[in-house]
Amino acid sequence: MRVEIPVALLMDRQGDDNAELILRLIAFFREARHEWAISPRDMDAVHTFLERHLPVLSQSYLLLAQKASMAQAWAPHGRTTEVVRVAGETLTADIRDLERPAVLVVENATYDWQMIEALARMLGCEDVIEAKERSRLGVYNGGGKDGATRHAVEQAAQFSRTKRVVLVIDSDSFHPADRTGNHEKAEAVVREGVSAHVLNFREMENYIPNRVLARQPKRTVEKSSMAKRLKSLKTFAPEQRAHFDMKHGFRGKPQTRSGQKGRHSGKVGTTYVIPPRHGDLYDAVAEQDLITLQEGFGTDLPRLFLQEVMRGGVSERDLDGLGLGAKQELRSMFETIRGVI
Repeated sequence: MRVEIPVALLMDRQGDDNAELILRLIAFFREARHEWAISPRDMDAVHTFLERHLPVLSQSYLLLAQKASMAQAWAPHGRTTEVVRVAGETLTADIRDLERPAVLVVENATYDWQMIEALARMLGCEDVIEAKERSRLGVYNGGGKDGATRHAVEQAAQFSRTKRVVLVIDSDSFHPADRTGNHEKAEAVVREGVSAHVLNFREMENYIPNRVLARQPKRTVEKSSMAKRLKSLKTFAPEQRAHFDMKHGFRGKPQTRSGQKGRHSGKVGTTYVIPPRHGDLYDAVAEQDLITLQEGFGTDLPRLFLQEVMRGGVSERDLDGLGLGAKQELRSMFETIRGVI
C-alpha cells in the first residue's frame, strides 16, 4: 500500500515522541512491503529526523526517501491509488494494520489461485505472486460465494483503520446484462470496507484461452473429442463464450417444467440443456455445435492453465482472442488486489 507520513510527525516534539513507530514504518518501505508516498518538498524534514534518530543508517534511509519522492514527482497526473495517511493518534493502529498480511478471499483457494497465478504470470503481475510467497498476501478459501463474502467481512474486522481485504468472485452471469446475487454480495462487503472484484465473465474458467483447451488430452480418442468441442466453441461469438459453462457445458436432460430450452435429435447422447437464464444468447448457434458442447471441458482447467503458462505455451497475446475487454478487466482486477497489498 502507499503510505504518507505527514511532515509534522517528523518534527520537534512529535518527531521525538513518535520516533520508534515512525522508524518501524520506514522499515516497511525498506523491505518493500509498502510504498512511501512522499513529496520532494518534505525531504529536508526527513533528513533532519533521520540524522537525529537514526544517524548510523540515515544515509541509506534518506536515499530510500529520495527515490520515493522522485517516483511521486514523476507519477502520472491524477493517480488514483489509495494512500494511507497516518496521524499521531492513529500511528500505532496504522502500523498494526500494515504489519498484517493483506487478505485475498476467493471461492476456492486451490482452483481460483491457480487461475490468478496463471493470469498474473501472463500479464506481468508477478509481484502479486511474490507477495503471497513472502506471506504478505494470504489467500483464503471461502467455500463458495456466501462463505467467501462472510469470510471477507470477518477478515476486514481484524483491521483497525485500513481494511486490507479484497474479495474476488465469479459473476455467475448467463448473459452480458445479467446482474446476479454475486454483484449484491460484493456491494455488501464493500460497505464493510472490503475491496471487491466481480468477474465480468461467468466464471474464472471463461478467461482460459483456446490454446490451453487444445492441449489438454494425451490419448488419441480424447484428443479427437476435444478437437471437436474446441471447433464448436470457436463458432461462439465473444459474448456466448464469456457466459458458457466451460466446465460442464450444456449437459443434462430438458426439463419442461423449469422452462429450460432443450432439443433432442432422437439419437443417444445428443440431449443438451440450455438454462432459461441464457435467454436467446445461443439461439443462433447450430444444433450440432450445441450437441458437441454438451460435455464442456472438465473441472481441471485451472491446473492445466497454470501448467501451460509455466511451460511457456501461452502468452498475453492469447488473451486478446477473448475480446470484450477481458485483458483490461483482468489488469483492473490485479490493481484491486495490489491496492490492499
